[in-house]
Amino acid sequence: MGASRTTERLDSPFARAPTAVEAPAAVAAPRTERPAPPRTERAPLTGLRPLTGYEEELLERRRDEPNTAALCNEVLARCLVPPGEDPGARRDEVGRLLVAERDRALVALRRMSFGDEVKTALRCPHCGKASDISFRLSDLPLGAEGPPPPAELDVTLEDGREVRLRLPTAADQAALLDEAPETVAERRTWLLARLVTRLGEQPGPVGLHEVRALRSADRHRLEAELERVVPQVDLSMDVTCSACSAAFTAPFDIASFFLLS
Repeated sequence: MGASRTTERLDSPFARAPTAVEAPAAVAAPRTERPAPPRTERAPLTGLRPLTGYEEELLERRRDEPNTAALCNEVLARCLVPPGEDPGARRDEVGRLLVAERDRALVALRRMSFGDEVKTALRCPHCGKASDISFRLSDLPLGAEGPPPPAELDVTLEDGREVRLRLPTAADQAALLDEAPETVAERRTWLLARLVTRLGEQPGPVGLHEVRALRSADRHRLEAELERVVPQVDLSMDVTCSACSAAFTAPFDIASFFLLS
């Protein structure tokens, strides 16, 4: 929630610019020093099948659409029913997944469709030359262990009111990209208004006005509590340039990688 601007489309699986580091690193080694996020599979997806020509054609038709989250959700839903069938209620099932759950399902879909090994290229921030890298999806720290997060959070505001929030889902992510708020503050307002299920004695949903009227310290407190418990699949790759041998770190975005596969 703290990004400088909502990302509508990610044209590379490496969502942000590579960052130089001083120490050398093994080529394309997934970083595992982050604590694993908690398990979130309250109701795991069942019946996932590999991609077929139906989904391949869909991806080709819609590859340039700005809302990559909506496209990933749709492809995943279609792979829960026989080829060519409308997903129907399975779209809602995908939309109810937490974003980390959806991302893990995308990795599982990619593995069953194309195998475990991934080969790609990444431009070095030091010399500007592209390095070929490879890794295995099974080595990624996807955070599938640990207790599940709570379905909702209770947070006390400075004035003593209690706020109850649910956790953001894959459907929320797609809707946020459709809305495309211009600033971080507008993004925070829009998402909190969608997630608040009770504000003091007022049951949700609440309006944008009520969220805008909250003190800034309270808004940041709500955001911090969400970030504390929301499962994250936050991956980075440690890469050594094959041309100049410089080490750098590249953040890895699962949804964009999936669309480019």
